[in-house]
Amino acid sequence: MSFSAASLQPATVPRPSIPSSSERRALDTYYQGNAERSIREFEQLLQIEPGNTRIKWELVRTYYETGEGLHATAVLENLYQDKPVSPDVERELFVTLCFTGNYQKAVALLPLSQETGETLFYQALLRRDMGERERAVELLRRSLKTENVRPIGWFILGELLAGTAPAEAETCFRTALRQDPELRSALFPLGAVLLTQKRYQEAYTYLNRAQTYFPGNDLIIQSLNEVIRFLPEAAEGREKSAERRRIGAVPPKVTALRKEGLVPVRIGLAEGQSLITVKTGGAYILRGDNGAVWFTGETPDQLWIEPRNGRILIQDHAGKNLVIAERPVVLEYRNPDNTTILSIAGSEDRAYRGGMEFRFEKASITVINILNIEEYLYGVIPAEMPASWPAEALKAQAIAARSYTLAYLGQHREKGFDLYGSTLSAAYRGVTGETRATTAAVDATRGIHLRAGGQALKAYYSANHGGYSENSIFVWGSDTFNIAVPDKLLEARTSWLFLDGLSRWIRERPQSYSSAANLHSSQAYRWEKWVPAEEIRSRNAEYGTIGDILQVISRGRGISGRINEVELRGSQGSMHIKGDRIRSRLGGLRSNLFTIRSKTGKNGKPEYFIFQGAGWGHGVGLDQSGAAGMAQAGFTAAQILGHYYPLAELVGN
Repeated sequence: MSFSAASLQPATVPRPSIPSSSERRALDTYYQGNAERSIREFEQLLQIEPGNTRIKWELVRTYYETGEGLHATAVLENLYQDKPVSPDVERELFVTLCFTGNYQKAVALLPLSQETGETLFYQALLRRDMGERERAVELLRRSLKTENVRPIGWFILGELLAGTAPAEAETCFRTALRQDPELRSALFPLGAVLLTQKRYQEAYTYLNRAQTYFPGNDLIIQSLNEVIRFLPEAAEGREKSAERRRIGAVPPKVTALRKEGLVPVRIGLAEGQSLITVKTGGAYILRGDNGAVWFTGETPDQLWIEPRNGRILIQDHAGKNLVIAERPVVLEYRNPDNTTILSIAGSEDRAYRGGMEFRFEKASITVINILNIEEYLYGVIPAEMPASWPAEALKAQAIAARSYTLAYLGQHREKGFDLYGSTLSAAYRGVTGETRATTAAVDATRGIHLRAGGQALKAYYSANHGGYSENSIFVWGSDTFNIAVPDKLLEARTSWLFLDGLSRWIRERPQSYSSAANLHSSQAYRWEKWVPAEEIRSRNAEYGTIGDILQVISRGRGISGRINEVELRGSQGSMHIKGDRIRSRLGGLRSNLFTIRSKTGKNGKPEYFIFQGAGWGHGVGLDQSGAAGMAQAGFTAAQILGHYYPLAELVGN
């Protein structure tokens, strides 16, 4: 069943204050993953209550998500008949008319009663689509002057200027990429305007990256071929072999902790390496993992470690062989205050406490940092949370990270380590990132951790949960005692939010500790991302061919509104994406807490999918921005942890 504006009765009946049980059942159907059936149920309810504005708005939002923009337009036109016209309805109808390509009706609504940077942007989009380039440029400049942070606005302005003002277009594309590093669609046009300016090496860099993401694109290939005409060495396409460069920095000295009573940890810093360079901080020992000493260096040195004929080869600064071993080799110091600088191709050089183990794995080298949990946390906390944030937030982060580490000891035993030295486990930068404030937070909480169910809590945390965290069982399918909680300033939910309510909650940015000034990224608490349909197709091509992307539909949401599964429908088939992979495969989204709609292109198919969202990260457990906001308001670390982990208890020193 579908509706036209003429078939709908104006909303003369007041919106009911309490949803009926039938509305709740229709809403349950949506949250359980059946958007199409939910639409049918709401349509039937609207036949019974034709003046129910809540049902109308719910239909509008669900029509958006299922790609039925024309049906959404019909409902909005009906709402627009109410007098006086609500600015909210006027704006929503205008945007929807722009998205569905109904230009004349959109123009007829102008001027809008409320002009903002956002409405100026949509007016610019309308004029662009109508072929009025100069007017579109003018409106975009006004929009971006009002609201500077709008990556898609900068990108479209760059597209409009590329043919006439390549230098200004370059600035626009670079601004778009700075605001959204995942905006892959900006790589090719940036490379193209650099080529126009005869900056061949820079052009090659961006065009080559663009081809990586969009293989087979004729325009990218054509531009690369043009670059190669002027930059022949680029045609070789050879990666330089790893160079044996000298490390100029001196490994810093630290004050090591006594190991007695401290839990040892093994952190996987790198895998699959063909050459490792290290600089020792003092006299050192090379021994086997069985304890046998193979070499003693009496002075600091620079060493090169590489795989050679199924073994590990270690050479000194002069190229002299020090060790050739089939077993793992451990680098350690008699003086535990010494550190090691590790240099790996493609990564910044970093200094690390403790020892280093080098393992031969599949014709390459795996590097493992061996130290104790407290000194490991010295390098984790400043990588996970700014050292300038309130002390109680840093303490809460230290306790959460310690709990997480204890819970995951032995997680990657088959690879020889406990946790990864990256965000696959926890961000870790070694001594390089240590600060006085974060070290003090670790020391002040030494040994303290969270327990639940008789064991260390898998205390998850993420940058920003957007105002509401999510149950781990919904996100990952496993019960880890991490349950959904609202921000301390927001109300707990006893049932699902209507999709319209969720959309407004995201758009209206409720005040919370997660949104405290200077304690969250501008693109963390609330964000909007426009992803070209072609980019979504490209990001998912390796998982199957489904043709042009026509719809992106949520297939289940949790209490926070987070999506745990989406369906991509294409011209040649469909596919489903679950869990954390949703974010990367839909275009590098900040979180799974988002709403979906699409903009129709000139070919009648979706040109862009627009995601309005909240939060940054998986949204389970502690909200780092929220913890900082609570600490700033006077809450202690124990109170912060009690809020985010209500099923756990603090134990330890």
